[in-house]
Amino acid sequence: MRAGLVATCPAKVNLALRVLGKRSDGYHELRTVFQAIDLHDTLEVRPGAGLRLTVEGGDRLSAGPDNLVMRAAEALRRASGVRAGATMRLVKRIPIGGGLGGG
Repeated sequence: MRAGLVATCPAKVNLALRVLGKRSDGYHELRTVFQAIDLHDTLEVRPGAGLRLTVEGGDRLSAGPDNLVMRAAEALRRASGVRAGATMRLVKRIPIGGGLGGG
């Protein structure tokens, strides 16, 4: 197996959240205080051809170009000028839409 990266992505609970306004990219500017909790997703990244993502445990979550993992990987490629690819595996444990940062 080729070397890679395995990262845990913790859920969080917002202790304070203020929406400051909408940005030009469609997202909102936020001011928040949050606390990470023990629940987490796992992201595994290994060298590969192109960008490929599989999602386990997130039945409602796309593994396509609209997925935030894929969007971040593509943005990193553009910003760095590196064209190398990656095979990524996201293991979902944080519920989507539960207010824990699992989307």
